[in-house]
Amino acid sequence: MKKKNKLISFLAPVVSFLLIFSLWEIACTVNEVPTWFLPKPTEIFRSMVVDFPEFWPHILVTFEVVLMGFLIAIPVGLLLASLVTSFPLVNAALSPYITFLVTTPLISLIPLLMLMMGFGLNMRITTVVIQSFAVINMNACTGFNNVPTIRRELMQSMGADPIKTYLKMTLPSAASDIFTGVRLAAIFATTTCISVEYNAGNTGLGSQIIKYSQYLKTTQSFACIFYVTIIGLIMYGLISFAQKKIISWKE
Repeated sequence: MKKKNKLISFLAPVVSFLLIFSLWEIACTVNEVPTWFLPKPTEIFRSMVVDFPEFWPHILVTFEVVLMGFLIAIPVGLLLASLVTSFPLVNAALSPYITFLVTTPLISLIPLLMLMMGFGLNMRITTVVIQSFAVINMNACTGFNNVPTIRRELMQSMGADPIKTYLKMTLPSAASDIFTGVRLAAIFATTTCISVEYNAGNTGLGSQIIKYSQYLKTTQSFACIFYVTIIGLIMYGLISFAQKKIISWKE
């Protein structure tokens, strides 16, 4: 039964993918839709292969920004969540600002960050960190606050110090909520990076999407969008793999 469910979960998205792109291809062919307006999927996939040498440097730039910003955001988010849930004064001082970062569209802050930090990779990575760590922080806070009191009391009765309690009990108990935040942060990291590249510099997939759109090279623009999707899927897959390995007791 378990193998059957795994097979269905694998085949269902594959079949839906083929169906959607087949209908797209047929609709463009039958209605003779011009390529500059909406290219066929086969033309997009061909561009992804043929123009790959041109796309590759920009794929690397985007993936580097997303990955570095994301990896910095995880420890920052977890550290702040630990402080906020442990010290009421820190919670009162920082919570409004963290909520502000979550609710404010960061694209509105990009011009200010560009003025302060320029157009380089450091500015892009900083933007990704700002947008991603707040999501991790809020979900981690939820996990830490929902740890059953009886578990804390049990660790205290066994003479465990705060650090051991945090590593052996608090983190494992909040792992599911933490990974929910990490998954969301991966999405935010990718979308934020592309948003920054729309506005800053001439490198990265976001800048190429804008460039190709301006010259009505819609096929290449869609190819870049598909590569962004692939980066997002890679990030999601890595997180899902890590979650299965780290909290395997929930399987």
